Amino acid sequence: MTKPYDQAYFDHWYRTPGHRVGMKSLLERKVRLALAVAEYHLGHRVRSVLDVGCGEGVWRAALLAERPQIHYLGVDA
Repeated sequence: MTKPYDQAYFDHWYRTPGHRVGMKSLLERKVRLALAVAEYHLGHRVRSVLDVGCGEGVWRAALLAERPQIHYLGVDA
């Protein structure tokens, strides 16, 4: 039996506060960690981000809040 990954499934796990799989504060921490690791390895501040498989682009707002000058491009199918 296949599981339906439809709008109801998405809304349940990503929009309903009681069931949400990620919270804003957790996303902000992930963004800060990703930036810190990338900048450590690059040896300079991140200037641009290509977010492949971005979905609704939830990382965009958090990235721009942390680094307003970043050029962000999100791509999804």
